[in-house]
Amino acid sequence: MRIPSFRSSPRRTPHGARHRPKGREQSFTVATINDDFGTPRRSNFSWVNADVMLGQETKFAPLRRLKAETAFGVHQNFKNRAKAGSSIVWKKGDRIKAKDRGYVLGVRSRGAKMLSRYLNWTDLKIDGRDIRMVSVHRPPWRFRRLWPQFDRALAHFVKSRKGPIIVGLDANQHHPRRLARVTGLRWHAVGGSIDGFLASRDVKFDTIRKLKKGSSNHHPVLARVHLARQA
Repeated sequence: MRIPSFRSSPRRTPHGARHRPKGREQSFTVATINDDFGTPRRSNFSWVNADVMLGQETKFAPLRRLKAETAFGVHQNFKNRAKAGSSIVWKKGDRIKAKDRGYVLGVRSRGAKMLSRYLNWTDLKIDGRDIRMVSVHRPPWRFRRLWPQFDRALAHFVKSRKGPIIVGLDANQHHPRRLARVTGLRWHAVGGSIDGFLASRDVKFDTIRKLKKGSSNHHPVLARVHLARQA
């Protein structure tokens, strides 16, 4: 089933250049997708369409097989199940260029029946502007004793670099105010959803909505954003 794109036909100036509203940078779409341990045959990554996709619970879904390598870049270490659980996908092209990328430990399992949680990050240049994309999966409610350590690790990582940042995550908590406070980021979600984005103040959300659940027990969340114009 084809999902309608947010992108509308671009308006053009008399000289054929893309129209850019006064005082606003060009926008792009970003999705956060808890894939509910999807597989190559059952994954919401097969149909969600966004410029950047931030995935959780993807350790069984090799995204390089689901997304054509000629059209999409993928950061997912599939040789390590704990790291493969968080993934980042972006559309290749003139608008988006990938730069540095890596993983940072969020919290070890410390006896909990779960894998260690890693922060997956990729630095992108979108329309000439640098922005850091991060995908994380906070430990579940039953292991909330691990939240303080995880939250501190994410906060330290976020504050280690200046500039625009978007974190796509399953927070495993409705309205994660403490997490937003310690990271210094703003929480963006639909209603009380546990799936959403933490973002710096220079990332402006134009629209945000939930998509159908598809093969997951979580709704993917799709947003159109733009970066505040630089002074």
